[in-house]
Amino acid sequence: MSIERSNEVWIADLHADGIRRDTAIQDLLVWLRRRLFYYLRERSDLRDLGEEELQQLAADFAQDSVLIILQKFDQFEGRSKFTTWAAKIAVHQALGELRRARWRDVSLDALTAEGQPDFSFLASDSATPEESTLRQSVVDTVLDVLQHELSDRQRQALYSRLVQGVPIELLAEQLDTNPNALYKLLHDARKRLKNRLRERGISPEEVLATFA
Repeated sequence: MSIERSNEVWIADLHADGIRRDTAIQDLLVWLRRRLFYYLRERSDLRDLGEEELQQLAADFAQDSVLIILQKFDQFEGRSKFTTWAAKIAVHQALGELRRARWRDVSLDALTAEGQPDFSFLASDSATPEESTLRQSVVDTVLDVLQHELSDRQRQALYSRLVQGVPIELLAEQLDTNPNALYKLLHDARKRLKNRLRERGISPEEVLATFA
């Protein structure tokens, strides 16, 4: 199916149920993968990567971006083309993922082990003692919420996708589900995580800013 839709059609299709919505999501993925590939190809820090690697990065970032776009769907005001608005969100998401790439080398077992986790991978030569203390405080709070406020399945999905960077299709297979159901699972997990962090006086923006 062509991804050429008016704003009104995008909104209607993504609000629909069943095959109509699934098709719109797949079409949006196609658009975002293409847009992100062109964006990544122009980044000077990624010029050592081959086209196949860039395509894979674009595909991974597009998967995450769709989830965020669906979460922010009601914020679209129609002042631009829907695909332009979605592409801006996807590029912003890709930037964040590139900044947090070092998280992906940390295993789930290491992060959930009893005792004090090793977060030396977050160390920065330029970080002050105060910044290091703040980072550890934020990490401790996030881990506590993840371990005690989410279901086992939500925690597994969130860690696997955001920390380890497991592709959506592979993670869906590992969890014996489908990508669209996984989007819903991740959406609910992120929403619960954000709400619980806010209850403890920490906003998601503060978490990202701490490790930017």
